[in-house]
Amino acid sequence: LGWFLITTIRGFLGLCPAAGRDDLARRWRERLDNLSRTVEAAGWDGDWYMRARDDEGRPWGSAENSECRIDSISQSWAVLSGAGEGGHVRRAMDAAARNLMRDGDNIVRLLDPPFEATTRDPGYIRAYPPGIRENGGQYSHAAAWLGIAFAELGDGARAKAVFDRLSPACHTATRAAALRYMTEPYAMAADIGGVAPHLGRGGWSWYTGAAGWAWRLAVENILGLGLRDGALVIRPCLPPDWGGFSARLVRDGGVIEVTCEKPPGLVGGTLTITVDGMPESGDRVAFPDIGKTRKVHLSIAAR
Repeated sequence: LGWFLITTIRGFLGLCPAAGRDDLARRWRERLDNLSRTVEAAGWDGDWYMRARDDEGRPWGSAENSECRIDSISQSWAVLSGAGEGGHVRRAMDAAARNLMRDGDNIVRLLDPPFEATTRDPGYIRAYPPGIRENGGQYSHAAAWLGIAFAELGDGARAKAVFDRLSPACHTATRAAALRYMTEPYAMAADIGGVAPHLGRGGWSWYTGAAGWAWRLAVENILGLGLRDGALVIRPCLPPDWGGFSARLVRDGGVIEVTCEKPPGLVGGTLTITVDGMPESGDRVAFPDIGKTRKVHLSIAAR
C-alpha cells in the first residue's frame, strides 16, 4: 500500500500545476520524499520486499516466514512506483521470478507458500483453501502487474512469459491443457489454482479487471505503444526471440501504421524511429488528421 500511495501522489503532483496549486505540490512532494525513504527502509527484507507487518509488528512476506515468504505485489510495485532502490528492485524481481514462476506449471503465484497451518491470523485471505485465489494461486491482477514491472526493467523475455501465463489461449492450447484449465479459452480467468488437485484450473472467468491490465502489458509495455496527451508514445520491450511486429492504430479518424524490425536473439538494443521516411529524434508521434495515414518504422539494433 505504501508503493500504491507513492504512485498516487506522483499522479496528483502532475495535476497541481494545471490547477495553480503550488502550495499542494510543495506539501505532497515533501510527503512523497519522506514516504519513499520510509517504505524502502522498512520494507526491504534482504532479497525482496516484505508484504506487510501485522498489528504486533511481525512480518509477512519475509524470508523468516514459513508461509507467505514472498509476495509478488510488493516487488512489482516497488518498480512501478519508481520509488524502490535500483539494485534492490532488480534483486526483488529476480526473486519473484524464481519463487513465483515455476517451470512446468505455467502460472504466476501471488504468494508462496500459501497460508495453511500458521497459528497467526492473516485475515480473510486464509478463508480460501491453500492455492486458491489470493492464497497462493495465480491472482491475475497481480500477475499482470509483475509482467508490466519486468517490461519497465527492460526484461522482455519475462514480460512475455507472464503474458503467456495469463493468456487463456495458452492455457487451452492442447486437449489435455484445456481439460486441466476447465475454463473458457477466450475469456481471462481472475485466478488459476496453484496447488493440487486444482493446479492449473481457472476460476472466476468473465469477472476480472486483469483483462485490461493484460491488454496494457501486451500493447503498451511489450509492443511499447502507449497514448500520452493524444500522441503515440513508442517504447518497445520485445522478447529476444521476436523479429519485430506490425500494428495499426486509429484515433479520431487518423491512422498510424507501425512496423518494427529487430534481429532475433537481440536483448535490449538501440531504437531508431522514422516517420514517413524521416528520422524522428523523440519517442512521440502525433496522429494525423482525419482520413490520413502516418507510417512509422522502428528499428532495434545492437548498441
